[in-house]
Amino acid sequence: MKNKKHLFHFIVSESMNTNVIDFLLKEFKINTFSKLFETMFRLIDKKVLKMKRIIGNCRSEYAVIDNSDDKRLDKYLRISEADYLKIKKWHSLYNEFCIASIVRDIILFFYNGVMKYGLEGFLELVGKKLRIDKVEKDFLGKMTQLLSIAAQKRLLYALVIENYPKYVHST
Repeated sequence: MKNKKHLFHFIVSESMNTNVIDFLLKEFKINTFSKLFETMFRLIDKKVLKMKRIIGNCRSEYAVIDNSDDKRLDKYLRISEADYLKIKKWHSLYNEFCIASIVRDIILFFYNGVMKYGLEGFLELVGKKLRIDKVEKDFLGKMTQLLSIAAQKRLLYALVIENYPKYVHST
């Protein structure tokens, strides 16, 4: 059962597919989207869980796919049953609108990190332990109650990407 692959379907905008996913496939030099996501998920799964705890209950708010591109594409992803169940648990624990929004968050987190630090630089940072206490302090200092959950997630992920070197333990 551990090695069983789960076929997961979700929707992305055309621009996310061509600009974000294709860019990451080229940068990682990986030829399948499923392998790319598996690689990214292995690097970030414990960190995403810690970041989700900062926001807490997402109140099942609708996740906007893309404000600037209304063309939608079907994407399919083969992920291990264990990874799928982990994402499904996050969906339940944090009352996320859908599992697809978690998948898109992970993809965009890597895209923004690779764009800022380059692939090697970002992989080095992601490999280090994240100081979640510093992230939480900075996030709560910038967050207002007026923000929607989607805006809070964008703020949190942008804050981590922007200050990643400051938030990791030196090894």
